[in-house]
Amino acid sequence: MPDPNRSRSFADRLRDRDPVLGLIVKMPNPALVEQARYLGFDLVVIDTEHGAGDDLLLEHHLRAAGSAGIDALVRVGSNSPLDILRALDAGAAGVIIPHVADGAEAGEAVASAHYPPRGRRGLAVSTRGGRYGDEPIDEYLARAAAQTVVVVQVEDEAGVRNAAEVVATPGVNGVWVGPGDLSVSLGFPGQGDHPRVRAAVEQVVAEVVRSERTTAAVLVKSAHEIKEWHALGASMFLITSIDLFGRAARELVAAAAALDGARHDVKEAAQ
Repeated sequence: MPDPNRSRSFADRLRDRDPVLGLIVKMPNPALVEQARYLGFDLVVIDTEHGAGDDLLLEHHLRAAGSAGIDALVRVGSNSPLDILRALDAGAAGVIIPHVADGAEAGEAVASAHYPPRGRRGLAVSTRGGRYGDEPIDEYLARAAAQTVVVVQVEDEAGVRNAAEVVATPGVNGVWVGPGDLSVSLGFPGQGDHPRVRAAVEQVVAEVVRSERTTAAVLVKSAHEIKEWHALGASMFLITSIDLFGRAARELVAAAAALDGARHDVKEAAQ
C-alpha cells in the first residue's frame, strides 16, 4: 500500500511534527542506507562529524538514499559554510549542525544552508542537489527554500542556557539535544541518565514544544524510549546503527552462551 508520507517533503513532516524515525549511519555503508528504507525508517542521518567525511563517498551514499527513496540528512563536522554547502550540493535533504550554543550560531547555520535573500549559500545548479542543471532556476530556488532542512544540536551547557533563542531562530526546523557531549559539558561524562543531564534534555525539549515552530529530536535506544520522549513532545527519534547492531549481537551471543552452558550442565548431570 502506498505510503502517503512519501508525497510530502521531509520539511513538511517536521513542520507538522509527524513522528519520524531515523537511522544514524557512518560511511562507508551504502547498503545500510538503502536497507533503512526497506526496514521502514523515515530517514537516514549520514554522520560525517564522528565518521568519514569524504565528499565523493558522501555523494554516493546520498545517491543510495535517493535510489531507495529515503530522505537523508548529513551531520556535518562543524558549523562551517563549506561543510554545509558541500552536503547540500551533494543532494542531502538537509544538514545537522553540532554544538550550536546560541541564537547567533543558529542563525549562521541557517544562512549557510539557504540562498539569498534568507542566507548566503553559493549557487551552483551543476551539482547533484541542483539536479545537474536540469530544472528551471526559479523552480530549483523555490524548492530549496521550501524543502532544505536545518537541524541544530544543543549539546553544551551554554546551549541549554540559550535554548529559547536557538529555538526562536527563523529557519531552524529541528533541535536535537545531544546527550553525550551534554553529559561531558555538565560534568557527568557518559551519564546520559544522570538527573542533571536528563533535566537539561527535558528542558530543551520543553522549550521546543512550547515554540510550536520547530521539532524536538532525541537520541533513543529502544521502543520504550520512543514512547517516553513522544509523551514529552519529541517527534524526531534517532538511533545509531552501532546501537542496533550491538544490542542484537549481545542478545545472540548471550543466547548461544546459555545453550553452551546448558550443554555442559547436561553432560555433568549425566556423569
